[in-house]
Amino acid sequence: MKKRLMTSTAVAVALATGLSSGLPAPASASGGTLTVWLMTGDTQPAVYNAVNAAFAKQYPGWTVNVEIQQWSGIASKLTAALAGSSPPDVMEIGNTDVAEFAASGGLANLAPDKGQFQNSSQWLSGLEGPAEYDGGLYAVPELAGDRVVVYNKAMFRQAGISRPPATLDQLLADGAALKNRFAKVKDFSALYLPGEEWYAALPIVWAYGGQIAVQKAGRWVGDLESKASLAGLHEYQVVQNYLSTPASRDVNEANPSDAAVFASGKAAMFIDGTWTLGQVISDNKKMAGQIGTFILPGPVAGKPAPVFLGGSDLAIAKNSPNQAQALAWVKLYTGTAAQELQTKLEGFIPNASNLIGLVKVAPDVANYFKAASVSNFTPPVPGWATVEADNVMQDLFAQLAEGNQNVEAIAKSYDNKLDVLLNAH
Repeated sequence: MKKRLMTSTAVAVALATGLSSGLPAPASASGGTLTVWLMTGDTQPAVYNAVNAAFAKQYPGWTVNVEIQQWSGIASKLTAALAGSSPPDVMEIGNTDVAEFAASGGLANLAPDKGQFQNSSQWLSGLEGPAEYDGGLYAVPELAGDRVVVYNKAMFRQAGISRPPATLDQLLADGAALKNRFAKVKDFSALYLPGEEWYAALPIVWAYGGQIAVQKAGRWVGDLESKASLAGLHEYQVVQNYLSTPASRDVNEANPSDAAVFASGKAAMFIDGTWTLGQVISDNKKMAGQIGTFILPGPVAGKPAPVFLGGSDLAIAKNSPNQAQALAWVKLYTGTAAQELQTKLEGFIPNASNLIGLVKVAPDVANYFKAASVSNFTPPVPGWATVEADNVMQDLFAQLAEGNQNVEAIAKSYDNKLDVLLNAH
């Protein structure tokens, strides 16, 4: 049974009256100001205002100054702030960027406090994993988004497909049926999968038990040459080459837009986030009611491919003079009530698997939430920031799609790159 949604006022009351047990004792009457940096596009005022109201009851005399930051240039701005004597007390950080700031010594280690956070035993691994660095926990999961397969129900029916595939082999078989049925559609893709869309490609590697890199003797080393990773890389190449067009092999999901390709009728499937569903309808209103979703399957039925979670974590500055108050605010924001409100108002996936069913969502969105329960994460190491900045993953999967070298040679080349980049800090 779904839990009834609460208004922001109700959330504030609930937060203040018991959902955040274990909070520090109220501060002195003199109070103070807690500075919080949140990122643009990620939070509505109704959410943080509810948290702030509950915090004010915990700490009379204190105020919270929420400052909304822009993603552009945030890394250098945050680096400078954390190195100073008066950083923001709490800051939102992209989940794959936490290790970079933790390694600089600017973030407080929250590992001793983990048990005080609601639902911490069921945090989504794709958010928690990147926040763990060198034995510590340097941020708390805040919100998530992921990607699943979006499909055209009408095309599936016309190709004689009655249900989404349960394995990757079935995906390829369905793709064959779709290609046959729509053979007259120029540049048709059964599954439009741009070669550079590594967020969609990496789950295939994970589905076979492969990894980008592993830690050995205190160093991170590329793991693409392992038996499991090679199996996933080979499967990715087969899926991409057979189901998508040759022109898609060296492009990303934005140019051309995968949602636009799908909306135009040139693809029966694509893999992307909830934010693209509205774009499809905007591009082609006739698609309303014809969009379905399913989680990318793995090689074995009943075991879907782990998804990549994009999202944010909340961290506390090590140099903050308001450690207790910052901890209290983060507990409130990442607790059940605030997570429920955030999910309802903003559509983000909550931070723990036990919270995913709290909010009723449309059927085509439900699979995004379900997929988040089985997630994986990129190496939690400072060097990963360089890997992303240098487009290493995009280039890897594009080269695999293009097939100018064999898979083993490509894996070896990129393992060598990862060995250097992941240990450069």
